[in-house]
Formats: sequence, structure tokens, C-alpha cells
Amino acid sequence: MAVYYLVSALHLQISDIIKRVDVLLPPPSLKILEFFEKELKSFRFFLERLDSKSRERMSASIVGIVDTINAYIEEHSVIYGDMNIIVEGEGYEDVSRGIHSLVEQLKKVEKEYYTLQEDDQKEVVSSSSSLSSSSRAASKSKMVGLCVQKEVVSSSSSRAVSKSKMVGLCDQRRLVKDELILPWQPDSIFYSIFGMAGIGKTTLAREIFEDLDIIDWFECRVWVTAGFRWRAGNGRTSEEITEDILAQVDPEAHKMLMGGSEEEKSEGLKETLKGKRFLIVLDDVWNESVGAYLQSSFPDERNGSHVVLTTRLKYLGQDVSVENFIDLRLLDKEESWDLLRQKVFVGVSCPPHLEDTGKKIAEKCDGLPLTIVTIADSLSKVPESLWIDVATKRKHKLFVDAYNQISQVLNPSYEILPADVLKKCFLYMGAFPLKYEIPKSRLINLWIAEEFVEHTIVNKSLEYIAANWLKFLALCSLLMVYQKNILGFFNSFDTFIKTCGLHSTWWHFCQTKARETNLFHVLDCYNENNIEEAIEGQTRLSIRNNVLLALKHVYNSIEEICASTARSLLCFGPYCQYMVPVCFGLKFLRRLDALNIRFYDFPLEVLKLVKLRYLALTCNGTLPPSISYLKKLQYFIVHPHLSIKPSGALFSLPMEIWDMKRLKHLQVTGYDLPNLGETSLQKLITLSDVTAGSCTVLNRVPNLTKLGIKIELAPDALDPLCCFDHISHLTKLKSLKCVIENPEGSLKVVSPLPCFSFSLKKLSLNGMGYPWEEMSKIASLPNLKMLKLRFNAFRGPEWELEENGFPNLRALLMEDIDLVKLKWAHGSFKSLNVLRIKHCYKLKELHLGSLPVIYEIEVVDCNPLVEWYVKYNALKGLSVQNIFVRSSWKS
Repeated sequence: MAVYYLVSALHLQISDIIKRVDVLLPPPSLKILEFFEKELKSFRFFLERLDSKSRERMSASIVGIVDTINAYIEEHSVIYGDMNIIVEGEGYEDVSRGIHSLVEQLKKVEKEYYTLQEDDQKEVVSSSSSLSSSSRAASKSKMVGLCVQKEVVSSSSSRAVSKSKMVGLCDQRRLVKDELILPWQPDSIFYSIFGMAGIGKTTLAREIFEDLDIIDWFECRVWVTAGFRWRAGNGRTSEEITEDILAQVDPEAHKMLMGGSEEEKSEGLKETLKGKRFLIVLDDVWNESVGAYLQSSFPDERNGSHVVLTTRLKYLGQDVSVENFIDLRLLDKEESWDLLRQKVFVGVSCPPHLEDTGKKIAEKCDGLPLTIVTIADSLSKVPESLWIDVATKRKHKLFVDAYNQISQVLNPSYEILPADVLKKCFLYMGAFPLKYEIPKSRLINLWIAEEFVEHTIVNKSLEYIAANWLKFLALCSLLMVYQKNILGFFNSFDTFIKTCGLHSTWWHFCQTKARETNLFHVLDCYNENNIEEAIEGQTRLSIRNNVLLALKHVYNSIEEICASTARSLLCFGPYCQYMVPVCFGLKFLRRLDALNIRFYDFPLEVLKLVKLRYLALTCNGTLPPSISYLKKLQYFIVHPHLSIKPSGALFSLPMEIWDMKRLKHLQVTGYDLPNLGETSLQKLITLSDVTAGSCTVLNRVPNLTKLGIKIELAPDALDPLCCFDHISHLTKLKSLKCVIENPEGSLKVVSPLPCFSFSLKKLSLNGMGYPWEEMSKIASLPNLKMLKLRFNAFRGPEWELEENGFPNLRALLMEDIDLVKLKWAHGSFKSLNVLRIKHCYKLKELHLGSLPVIYEIEVVDCNPLVEWYVKYNALKGLSVQNIFVRSSWKS
């Protein structure tokens, strides 16, 4: 049995005990376990550094000590659930001495290794006195050197890259290695390593593939580069992949089956692999039919065998449950500098005077190994005096050239997008500034307003289709997801994104492609000589520096040259708290996003733009009745410059708002919908940030799917929550958020909580102060998947939930709640995946009933007893995959 397997399994067992039950153990027991875990971890890393010869010589010693430790733990433990836990008792002192004795034996093994090494070196020196100095150095290196895998940074790169040891991602490398050789029982033998182009998928897989422990553990290892050609109708066939694998596993069988059919070769491969513990790596997979191929070609005997895919496409293999995967992260700042330094200064150290500048250059690469290696190659060819320019200039030629070179590697990911409109949607993200966090709703609304999104799914809204497109781009590793909702990947993929953006390499790619296709034109700096030529004929203008509009030459050029062509004006530059002029003379404009420009009052000039479909502004004050001139408007967003309003100030939308029949999305922070007239807005599906007064007219917007209400309590308010009485008839409502902006501890609830529509899927309440008895009305909602309770949305010391409550709830957040005791009956929360408890300082008891398998429980800044109860419940049968406990006051 593999030595690393034995030691790693033992180390992870002890680590898991500490992680899951630390608060349940007496301090002395916990202390000795933590000491033992630390020493095992050190010994594990020691084993990883050994070469194959040393492993073979010391195998008996290592196996012996591991068997001794396992036997000792079994003898001196009690059993809680499925875990052995060393406990404090009468014989605790003996246990402590015993563990220290075991640690001494570990150190004795390490000492044995170093003694052998010294003896070997003495033998080499004495037997090679006649060798040249270079020969002696080579001999010594061979004897003492560690086994280091050499690998290029990206197998897809079009240029040659010097081979080197993999830098960074040690945590993920060890995680994948453990997943492959430790005794887990996964539901599938298939494992996926995915991530964006150039992030190091192939490098990581190759590093693991040639790891000594992997070689020791698997009887049979096969590496096949599938490549972009292995796609439907693109050249390479599944039969050829099978032949490549068969040729490496059994050359004789490969020869015999060369004339056979594809089915015969597939069956032959299965027979050849049966009874073997194999590792097969399919590198750079693009074939969407890979799932069927995997299922038909490899035996699944649950004997520790694995088929590993590396791919940019996260959705590949989902049809055969490739549930074990790792999403490679970008390198951090330290790792980025390590890689850059090693590539630039091969075999020598970096001069001290270049370190700070070099770190800034590495940071500009945004953690992508392919960018770092490409920049390093160019950096090694320029004088040191130019490094400061590379580090400080925003668009240095060295980086521009690198991005152009990398674009060739990125391009296949773009080309596989199945429709031209989807390519437009992706490129459109490049209109936003670099590293800009784009809210999902803003992006989707703009896509629809730009008429990119078409009705391609019967009986589904454009918003649903656009959300699925965004999901697909994320699954193709084209996006960076900055924020996810509480469910993360457990929710349907079309809703997990809250904000997203582009990596700098993709952002540069989108700029280049957008210029080639005239999708949009960017104005980010002043160039007096060619602005007229640059913007001529452009339909979409993205202003990255809003102050440019204050320059008379720029303003006049846009108004004159783009008067008949401009359809979109997107002012995405940094927020301007002082007003700059906006080109309201573009009479054919259909989209105007000026949220990042402050207007002191609503700009009446905008009313001339009668073709507008999308309007987003930041201003204070009332809106004019003439807003109804914009009859084609579908998206209307008004943010206040400051959220503070004068005392007693109430803003109401003009009654003419009811004449704007095409409105689909209305977000007007702090305004009331007027209770005048009888007309309705049948197409309105989103109403956000309106005041409680708007609730009285909700019967006139019957098709709402998303509603956001902000309530500002008045000193003399008798029943501020009576607004909820008007919500129950919204039969299509899926998302409801209600926030009291100035909650008071003395708020007395008069009206009971209404019965919400059964269509509701997301509910967020803040500051209402309802008694916990009212929760039964929410617990009975059959389609509710996400519930967020903040700042005493419900009040009282105890929440006791009856049986079968919340049948489909997937995520629950409780934050700043004054609960003392929480008790859920058996049968409740049958579908719960995520539970988060934050800042609940009074909570002391937590009885979670018979919850199903929970992916994550997070406890932040709560009473320490909450952590104790969570881990106690886990021991008593609650299955929790991840428990996170964070305390801001802990060192």
C-alpha cells in the first residue's frame, strides 16, 4: 500500500476530528490532538520531498509507524458517530505521553533518512575522487536532489515556454491529489479540473500525473491530449481517443483491435482495464458528447480508479455525474511574483532594486499564469531601466503585445459560442471599465434593451433567456463571478450570479473584437487629432471617463458626428458628483445609462429623446409629468445622489407614469406610485426601491415578479406594516424584499403577517419585528427557496418550528436576530443546503432536528455556544459537508 496514502489518510482523519468537534473536546484533549495533527502534517510534507529510492528504502519503517499510530488511536478512544475522538479521562496522562512517544518515532524516521543521505554522500565522495568537479556535482545532484516535475505553463500557447517546476496552487494540487488516492467513495470515478484558458489546468494535471505517490498508487496511468479537434465534425473522433488510450494500456490488444469497429475497441478497452486501478487523464477536452463516451468506455468498479478531465467548459460530463471537480483559482500576489521572478531570472536571484517594481508588474497580470509567463518572456529582453514604465503605464506596449499574443489561446473559447447574438452579449461586457463589477440585473436589462436577446425558448421571458445566457458564459469560463447569492452553485445556474466581470485578458480581447465588428467604441482619453474619425458611424459609445463630456471639442464632436447614428450612450466612467453635460442632442438614442453622472434635478432635455427604451439617471427631486413623453421606455432607473431626504419629504411619481404602458422595469428609489386613475401597467415585472405607499396600487401591476419596498418609519406611524395587506394577490411574484430603513426597537406590529403568494421563491425581510408565531405562514410556502431575515425581522427569544415546515427551502440567512433558543421539529427543512447565522449574539441553544445533508453551515460573530451546538448536532447525525466559524474579535 502506498506510504503517502497511509500517512495522508491518518493526517486528514485527525484534521477532520479537530475541525468538526474541537469545541466539544476538553482543552487538554484538543491541545494534544492539535499538536499531533501539526506533527503529522509536517511528516506528510517530509514524505512528499522524498525521491523514489528513499521511499523504497524506508517503506518498512514508515508503514510500521503508521500501523502503530492507528492501533494506538483505536485503543485510546471513544466512538462518536463515525469518528474516533481521543478524550480526557483517568488515563489522559498516559495518552498524552503515548502521543508524544509516537511523535518521537516520526522524528526518528526523519532522522534515519538524513543519516542515510549523509552516508550516501560520503560514499559518493570516497568513490569518485578521480571524477571532474562537474561530474561530482552531477552525481551529488542525482543522489540528493528531489524529484521535481517539469512542465510548460500552457500546452495551448503558440510559443515555446521554458520548462519549470509548477509555481503556486499548492493547496489545490494537494487537494486533487488527495481526492485521487485517499479512500473516499465518490459517486463517480470521473473528476474534472476546469478553469479559464491559461490558468494552469494542464500544468496541474501533469504535475499530479507524474507525482511519485500517484505513480506508486495507480497500476496503470494514461495521458491523452484530446484537444479542440475532438468536437463534433471537427476532425478527431472518439474512436481515435480510444485507440490512444489502448495503445498505452496494452499495445498488444491495440494491435489486435486495429481493424475492429469502434464498439469493439471500446469493449476491448473496458476488458483491458478491468481489475486494474487506473488513472486516465483526458487533457483539454472540448467534446460536448464526452459524457456518453466516458460512460461507454471505462469500467466503474469503485476500486480507486479515476478518469480526470481538464477543460474550460464546466458543463462537460454533467450527464454522467462528474460531481467531483476543482475550479482552479488565479494566483495570489505572492505566487504571481514567484512565477515572474523564476521565469525572468532563471537560476539567479532577482536584484534587490528590481523587487518592488517586479511585484507591481506581476500584480498587473491579475494572477493568470499564461499572462505572467508571456510578460516574463518579454521582460527578460528589455533593459532594467524600462521596468518602471512597464509597471506604471496603463497601456504599456509590452502588455498590449502580450494580450494580443494570448488572444490566440483565448479565441477557441469565444468561437465555440453557439450563436452570434451570444457573442455580442459577451463582447458587450467589454464596454464596462476594466475590473468593473457588473450587477447581473443591470447587464441583463441592457442586453434586452440592446435587442440582443431573442425569444428562443417557448413560454419563457426574455429575462429568463438572458439569465441562462449569462449562466452559459460562466460555465464556459468566460466570466469572473465576483459575488454569488447565498446558494452559490447549489441554486440553479441561472441565478447564482450577483455581480460578474471580465479578467483583464478577456477584457482586452473584447476591446479588440468590438473594434473589428464595430459593436461599440470606447472614449477613455482625449485625442484631439482623431476623435472625429474614430466615432464616425458608431452606434454605441462607451464613455470610460465622464469628464471628457465637459470638453467642448469632445461634446460637439459626438453631437455633430453621431447625431444620426448613435443608439447607445453608456457613461461608465467613475462617478461624477458634479454635473457634466450629457449629449441629449442624439435624437435617435435608444439607450442612455448615466448612473455615474450626477444631475441636480431631473434633466428635462432627456424628454426630447422619444425613442429611448432604457434610461438610467442619478438625480434628486421630483419627476416631471412630461416623463410620459417617453412612451417607448421599458427600463427606467432613478437613483438619488444621497439617500438622505429632507424631514417630511415625500416624493411621488407623477400620475402620468401610468401612461407608460411599455414599462417592464421601474426602479425609483424613495418614490411612491400615485394612487390616481384606474389604468394599469400590465408589462411591468420589476418594481424596486419604492416606498410603502406604493403597495396600495399593486393591484394595478398584476404581473410583477420582483418587488422591492423600502419603508421609512414616521414618528406617528400607527401600523407601518399594513402595506403587506396588498401583496397577497400578486400571484406571479417570485422575489420580495422589504426593508425598514430606520428600524426602532420599540416598533409594535399591529397587522399580522399576510399570506404570501405560493409563487414566491425568494423572501428578504429586514426590521419588521413580527413575533415568531407568524413564521408558520412563511413556512408553508411550497416554492420558497431562499429566506433572509435581518435586523429583528422576527422578534422573541424562541423560534420553535412545527413539523414539515419549509419543504423546499434551500438557503436560510439569519442576521442580527435577538433569538435565544432555536428549535426545529423533525421533518422541517427537507431541502436545506445552506444555513448562515450572523451576529446573533443572544443565541445560546440550537436544535436542528433531522435536517438532510447540508452543504454549508456558516456562523459569524455569534455566541460560542452556537458553534458548540452546530458541531454537536453534526456528531449526533446531522450531515454537514462544510462548517465555517468566524469571529472578528478572535486573534
